[in-house]
Amino acid sequence: MVDMARRDEVLVDDDKAREIADRYGLQVDEFSKMGSPGSINSIYTLGDGFVLRVPRDHPNHVEQAQREAAAIPLAVAAGVTTPGLVAFDESREVLPVPYLIVERVAGIDAEQRQLSAEQTDAMWHLIGRDLARLHAAVVPTAGNAAATPDHAFAFADPRTAIEDRQREGWISAHEARWIAGWLDALAPDGAAPQAPCIVHGDLQMSNVLLSDTGSATLIDWGCARLDDPVADFLAMPMAAVPPLLAGHREISPLPDDDRAEARILWRRLQMLIAVLPRGAAPGSSWGERPVGWLVDLLRFFLSPPKDSAWRALAPPHQP
Repeated sequence: MVDMARRDEVLVDDDKAREIADRYGLQVDEFSKMGSPGSINSIYTLGDGFVLRVPRDHPNHVEQAQREAAAIPLAVAAGVTTPGLVAFDESREVLPVPYLIVERVAGIDAEQRQLSAEQTDAMWHLIGRDLARLHAAVVPTAGNAAATPDHAFAFADPRTAIEDRQREGWISAHEARWIAGWLDALAPDGAAPQAPCIVHGDLQMSNVLLSDTGSATLIDWGCARLDDPVADFLAMPMAAVPPLLAGHREISPLPDDDRAEARILWRRLQMLIAVLPRGAAPGSSWGERPVGWLVDLLRFFLSPPKDSAWRALAPPHQP
């Protein structure tokens, strides 16, 4: 039986790796594949200094490679801690898909590294500062893939979607009414939408590399796009959001900053409800598990959050 998840993976052998390294004058003594193939890219090490990112042979995955190639230089220029782009090859002369070479950074992703609560808060605080720098970046729109909104994230009003989830049997009418009431309290006030800025778009723990010295590096820019900056506060556990916001606000406030917490919760529920039908996601990262998001969101409010802005947004009590 053909493994459908892997049939469009583009494999790179030693000869191809040497050809790619020679093409850019890279001195590479060792070449190896990193772990199992991801959902978008296969990752290869090119010696100690570089990483080769090869998307699957699918139009959506190729588009993410283009977004990544456009976003990385913008992020580096803005002062974000992220590996630099060494090369982006769209010629398809060596491989049947475009590929990227980026700098290799030592570290373990935040989902795998065991940290204390204080260390975790410090990590997210640093990343929040980097997000503020990113969100302030000027994005040239002409021909820039990262300046293109990703309409896959343009979910419908979640109050309508929660009715769909009820009809499908994910929840009962009792839970649907309760969540709809929470959404009513969080709903945007009808003001003009926020001016979009460039966002990372997939800021989950598996896309943060932590070094032994405590530095935090953002990786994987394939979901970069123009969006409301609160889109970068969605894919991590809720406990990370307050220090992330605090770090951001040290550099600059978010647009409509006094409603930022409500907008984050609205977008988080919007995304969670929209993708709930994915169901179980064995082998996936935390940021790919909508049931886990829901449990995490409710756990966040089980004990009153320290910040009064969050306490005011707690889900309503309902018999």
